[in-house]
Amino acid sequence: MSRLVVTGATGFIGNSIVEAALQRNHDVVALARNPSWLPRQSTERLHVKRWQVGEPLPEVGEAKALIHLAAHVPADFSDAKAASSCFDINVLGAMEIAEQAADQGIEKFIHFSSGQIYSTELTSATEQSLAYPVGRATYYLASKLAGELCVQYVTKRRNIEVIVFRLASIYGPGMHPKGMLPHFVQRLADGEVVHLAEGGGYHVDFAYIGDVIDITFSALASRASGIFNVGSGVASTSLQAATVIADVLGADRKLIEVEGEKKENGFAALDVTKARESFGFQPRSLEEGVSAWLGHERETIQSR
Repeated sequence: MSRLVVTGATGFIGNSIVEAALQRNHDVVALARNPSWLPRQSTERLHVKRWQVGEPLPEVGEAKALIHLAAHVPADFSDAKAASSCFDINVLGAMEIAEQAADQGIEKFIHFSSGQIYSTELTSATEQSLAYPVGRATYYLASKLAGELCVQYVTKRRNIEVIVFRLASIYGPGMHPKGMLPHFVQRLADGEVVHLAEGGGYHVDFAYIGDVIDITFSALASRASGIFNVGSGVASTSLQAATVIADVLGADRKLIEVEGEKKENGFAALDVTKARESFGFQPRSLEEGVSAWLGHERETIQSR
């Protein structure tokens, strides 16, 4: 058993990692802007502390690793006024956390970034592919890329092992209910029509939360470092995603209505070869992930 620090512990991914760490008998320091949002409160092995980016990192004891998930995600990705907050928190804040982690003797820093920083002209992206996020959410995605660079510089200078995970679009139990996939689930489970704009051609790499958890703990046990894509390896369209969800729910595919001319837009599939070779990463397919997700939430769906 070892002690881990998790920032952004009340978020979808952060809380999932906290729960998984406790199940694996780790001691966890969960840092949260609003601790009351955590499903669990402090116990013998869970130490919940109020904290937000920009504040001094609290005393974390004999922690060996820090998993950094806290970030600013703007409500409107096109709002230029949000750019300063993105850079203050996702770049300068991340640098400060890395420095303070080093000051407290933390040996490993796992930094979560975005797999959507790659050029939208790519169909598949490796870690060496062009990172040029001008297609959409540019202020946010540029801050995530800059955050990676600055954290890597700090950790190299301070001699800390660093892993950067570039995440695909993550789904699964506990995710925010307003995303595209939860919308499909809610509509189809209720027997209501799902309308897909632009011919259902929007595409993105969807990755199951369980795969993120698996690679995180594999990384904690490894001496590997560097940047790693974390996705399914496949970019699925909105039509494909809606169809998979309908099939898993047993809903009629005729509830899926495709509107408009098909437009190929979205984000590249993430090539996960490097993660597979370094950590034995074996991501679920969309069908496998959706089945696991909806199986976990079947009681909630049936009670609707």
